[in-house]
Amino acid sequence: MSFDFLGTFTGTQFNRFSAYLRDQVGLIDERILHLEAERERVGNLGFAYDDGGVPTQMNASEVGYVGKLFRVYEALGGDAEFDLQVRSTSQAVFKVAGDEAQNGQLMSNGEVIGQHGLADAETALLVQQARSWVQGDLHRRRESLERKIRRMIDYAEQLQIEINELQTIREDATVDGALEFLLAGVQTFISDRQYQAVTNDAGAKADPHGKLAKAPFATFTPGGEGLPGAEKFERTHDGAVKPGESVL
Repeated sequence: MSFDFLGTFTGTQFNRFSAYLRDQVGLIDERILHLEAERERVGNLGFAYDDGGVPTQMNASEVGYVGKLFRVYEALGGDAEFDLQVRSTSQAVFKVAGDEAQNGQLMSNGEVIGQHGLADAETALLVQQARSWVQGDLHRRRESLERKIRRMIDYAEQLQIEINELQTIREDATVDGALEFLLAGVQTFISDRQYQAVTNDAGAKADPHGKLAKAPFATFTPGGEGLPGAEKFERTHDGAVKPGESVL
């Protein structure tokens, strides 16, 4: 696998990785154009909710795949206000905290949190029997469309997340999350003698294939004053060493 490392690598390996990433920056504009076109094709469907979680407004794209699915859903008798109520990730449902006297009983969409033991066997059986003869129809006309709509909304959000990420990546080194900002952060660790997870293999100790990148940490500096050379492969504050080698 290309560049198959995370936190443990050599400086030379990272330099190759950095060069590859910088080459890819030139393709970002074209990638964003493609993603935006796909985002436009998918379209959007949004709901606004009041404090009690009741839908107050729906907004479906006039064009786009989601808008078409929504109109089909309504044409087949679906009532989006009561049956669909999709949410974006910014409208996540969560448990409302209680206080020192009472545990939370509500979700943020206004629903009371149910307890075990609903004692509803009799009505459940009757409703199940009443539903059975239209179950296939509900699946084809409503549930299948609902799943498609929710999947497309999720897909549209993922596209927007990727667009936002790419727009950040191409910023300069002063922007947190930009490629140059991230690369500079790694270079700081490569230059730090105390951080041994990354091996600074500059000069004669070059290890471009990372063969010594995962050697164990040395317990002392091999070849230091009054000390023997390394007894095994290990990493020191001044790079990796082989058996018998000294860092000096």
